[in-house]
Amino acid sequence: MGDTETQHRHFFVQMLKALNSLSRLPSLSIPRRYFSAKMSTNPDPICLKFISVEGADICSRSKSDGIRFRLVSYNILAQVYVKSSLFPHSPPGCLRWKARSQAILTVLDSLDAEFLCLQEVDEYDTFYKVNMESLGYSSIYIQRSGQKRDGCGIFFKADCAELLIEERIEYNDLVDLIQDISISSGDKQNTVVVSEIKDDPKNGSSLKGTRENHGDPNDPRVRLKRDCVGIMAAFKIKGPFHCIFIVANTHLYWDPEWADVKLAQAKYLLSRLAQFKVLVSERYESAPSVILAGDFNSIPGDKVLQYFLFLL
Repeated sequence: MGDTETQHRHFFVQMLKALNSLSRLPSLSIPRRYFSAKMSTNPDPICLKFISVEGADICSRSKSDGIRFRLVSYNILAQVYVKSSLFPHSPPGCLRWKARSQAILTVLDSLDAEFLCLQEVDEYDTFYKVNMESLGYSSIYIQRSGQKRDGCGIFFKADCAELLIEERIEYNDLVDLIQDISISSGDKQNTVVVSEIKDDPKNGSSLKGTRENHGDPNDPRVRLKRDCVGIMAAFKIKGPFHCIFIVANTHLYWDPEWADVKLAQAKYLLSRLAQFKVLVSERYESAPSVILAGDFNSIPGDKVLQYFLFLL
């Protein structure tokens, strides 16, 4: 038998072995999907479950003498921003307020948290305040400035914590700081916040206007008037121990091309938090911890999160 014939035979044997092995593989079954015109457009909401994260603080979290509570930060999407064109894959019935409102309540209740820091809360007076009270939550709330209807709320279990004092944050106050740049020398942190916009309006962002902008985008007073808000409060945990802490909740400006505005808001937020912490410390003779929650419209590595991580 020649070399060529031997090579052909060897190749043929290998092919047979390969085909034989393929025949033993499980067959691929493609499930059939049946659609009905009567299929419900309001499916039950998906209730999320917490997953324990093993970390460096596992020992402190397992101590029996520690104070434990659950806090959730959640942008629940204001109904005023719900448009079918933005959610083409959602059944229209799920986007309607009647269905969404009940689904949101179901999900929030399932989280079983002592504190809920919610962003984009609209219909607060007509829906959330009363319905969350029926779930055992008291609440504080701030609506956005201007014509916006949504805002930030802190909901807390009344049987778990007592509200001591609260303060509201309106980032449009930065406009007043621009107009009165001669701030007292003792408030250096706010001076830095203002000069960051005034001296370097680009700061990694585009000067193009947006649909929300009215006026010259090169004017820092125009750039800073974004109608964003935040809220912070001091709470005392109910019980035999003396535990006071601060919870802050905010929603920073969204546009990635206006990163300087978000950074200015972040700096103003932390300066207000620092002042609030001093107030709480002196009034209640304590050293409160601070929990900062919110929708920062930022991704890992950007200047806003770097600033938070550097100072907190």
